[in-house]
Amino acid sequence: MVHRFRDGVVPAAEWPGEPGTESVLAACQEAPDAVAAALHDVDFRRAAAAVWRIVDEANRCIDETRPWELARAERRHRSACAGHRLDAVLAALVHACRTLAGELEPFLPDAAALIARRCAPGPDGRLPSPAPLFPHSTHREADATPGP
Repeated sequence: MVHRFRDGVVPAAEWPGEPGTESVLAACQEAPDAVAAALHDVDFRRAAAAVWRIVDEANRCIDETRPWELARAERRHRSACAGHRLDAVLAALVHACRTLAGELEPFLPDAAALIARRCAPGPDGRLPSPAPLFPHSTHREADATPGP
């Protein structure tokens, strides 16, 4: 969405009080301590739940704010605040992805590094071009059955 609506440039983080972003930002803020406490207690399920809460709240944020509709309203000038709201939502969602990368690092270091790279702007200030994090296999499981 950052590429589609902001030419790959992550908007400045101006989200305090922005409707729809509060819960995802709270999950991001609470996750490091929650994960650390869970790992201290060797409770991997609770640690994973803290990380997964970020994902749930980010998805909820997308469902509630409907960034594509904010972009459409901004383009058509139907709403003076649509561009500001879209910036806040996109900044919060990228922040959530960056937080996820940090919190996933102990569990999935390669995936966490890939997510972090995808959320880091290059020398031109833009995020890398979008591509699937985990591309689908080119063959079906049935095709991969071992021979005799």
